Amino acid sequence: MQFYNFLYQHGHIAFSQYIYRIGTYHYNWHPEIEVLMVLQGGVEVCHDSEYTNLGPDDIIMLPPQCGHATLALEPDTIAMVLHLHPQMLAQYDRVFRQSSFFLATDDVTRHDSVYDNLRKRLSELMRQLAKHDASNAEKITVVDEPDLGVETIFLDILHRLIEILKPVAYIPQGNPVALQQAATFEKMITYIDNHYKEQLTLGEIAAIGGYTESYASQFFKRQLGISFKSYVLRMRLREAAVQLVNTKQQIVDIANECGFSDVKAFNMAFRKHFHTTPTEYRRIAGKVERQTMIDNWKEYIAVDDAGINERLAVYTAVNTAASDGDTTNAADKKAPAGELGVNTDTDELQAAREQLRIALAVLDDVLDK
Repeated sequence: MQFYNFLYQHGHIAFSQYIYRIGTYHYNWHPEIEVLMVLQGGVEVCHDSEYTNLGPDDIIMLPPQCGHATLALEPDTIAMVLHLHPQMLAQYDRVFRQSSFFLATDDVTRHDSVYDNLRKRLSELMRQLAKHDASNAEKITVVDEPDLGVETIFLDILHRLIEILKPVAYIPQGNPVALQQAATFEKMITYIDNHYKEQLTLGEIAAIGGYTESYASQFFKRQLGISFKSYVLRMRLREAAVQLVNTKQQIVDIANECGFSDVKAFNMAFRKHFHTTPTEYRRIAGKVERQTMIDNWKEYIAVDDAGINERLAVYTAVNTAASDGDTTNAADKKAPAGELGVNTDTDELQAAREQLRIALAVLDDVLDK
């Protein structure tokens, strides 16, 4: 079976693109630019010193080496990701040789024509890649033969990314101390990732970095945008959500295994974060049937997934009309989710999803209390 996980390498063009279900809360960074587009559901992205909540159709762009982690705020949250080396942009505009940036859509900008067209091209690129035979592929389809269709679309995406990012690009003021701090933070994060099910204390984490507890607390908040306590809680909640969906364990056992003091504390934290109970979350997620493959903590979606394929087709069709001069508001032309073949189970499910999006703006404050 083939999955939406592709690596394209030909000549001076190299990039990867995939579609995955957002699952494990995994802090990571990489040398590539990341463009993440939410296809369905809701996601919280923690990055550098901020966190951003995204919904369907939203796009976020992260610079190289930007530490970040994603957490699904709804069951079956699906995203499409494009990774490309900054040299892909720098070869056409030198400003991207050393610059950094950050950009994310919101309620005001989400359906600006520039993002409608970017969604269109990203969807077209994925559909073009999916035409390649993957008979010998196991986890990733590597395309190393020239494909004019792929390269034409990709170069157009580069052109659009340069237009979007250049106005917000800046030269970061890096220094050796900052690099050393980043390395220290990596050690602290790695320890938490390996021990979050245990009763961790800020003192343990501070000792790893050689800091006082007070400084470690400020350092953590500055590096990731959320507190030590919030990060550990997110790790535990994400693991609990995965177990709710993929096991039949009793909720009390899941709470204990994920590091919560008792089931009452687990239920309260889960409701505050996901705006629903663990039992209801399991019920909603259980309605979703999807062919996926898990590799290196990512759960990739199969290329024959009817709902996702229809979503990509709609992005292409709707945005084609918008980019060809149709003056109808692009947001008004979006087909309802039920017509897309995505999340069409029942009106009850749609209502539950809508409920889960409520009060995300105050999420961080709630978790820190």
